[in-house]
Amino acid sequence: PAKMVIRAAYNSEKPSHWLAENAKIQAVALPYSVGGTPQAKDLFSLFDDTIQRLLEAIK
Repeated sequence: PAKMVIRAAYNSEKPSHWLAENAKIQAVALPYSVGGTPQAKDLFSLFDDTIQRLLEAIK
């Protein structure tokens, strides 16, 4: 079974939240580039932020 709904930060959150609510799982927005989130300041922190968001969603 699915553990989460993943979307790019630039996509609308409405469809992913609808699916997450109906499937009773979490919706996760991932940064798509350096600077996509305050934590993603360079390529390494972009990867760190992405992995952190995925790990948080499966808790």
